[in-house]
Amino acid sequence: MRSTLLIHPDDRYDRDHASDSESRFGAYLRRNTAAFLDGEEPTEDPVEFAASAWRIARPPVMTPGYLVAHDRVLDATLLREEDGTTAIRVDLATKLPSEIVRGLRSRGSGWISGPTQVTNILRLDIPVPTDRLPEPAYSPLAVPVTETAKEALEQLCGLVNSALGGALVDLVRTEAA
Repeated sequence: MRSTLLIHPDDRYDRDHASDSESRFGAYLRRNTAAFLDGEEPTEDPVEFAASAWRIARPPVMTPGYLVAHDRVLDATLLREEDGTTAIRVDLATKLPSEIVRGLRSRGSGWISGPTQVTNILRLDIPVPTDRLPEPAYSPLAVPVTETAKEALEQLCGLVNSALGGALVDLVRTEAA
């Protein structure tokens, strides 16, 4: 079965459109070093480092983003609970079953008429084993090391894609039936 990537880095676009001829994402990291601060010092927390890299790599900070999401992905956010557990929350657009849409139309609610597509949001939290995230690394000027930030993003994207890629294929197949 062919796997579908829900979110992935676009290294080719990153390199081809880099103002420094190396990495567009790296330039954004240099401009957003404050996102990596814990107080006045760069964070040494792998989760906070990865979360900052994730936020920078996605719109609205980078448009287009370094991370490219499938059309069904409405949002993807790295979260840490008070107890320290970490997860990636992914919101996917899904269609409501046709029986529900017909029922809403027949009740005369007025807000569904014609060929309007009604969308449902499926929210999934994928646990993140934090020991798989790289240790934060910085240049002598406290700029996040681009390769370390990219490694963190690769780990997170891998988790999302392995957890949900097959489910997305099944979802699309079911909705088409």
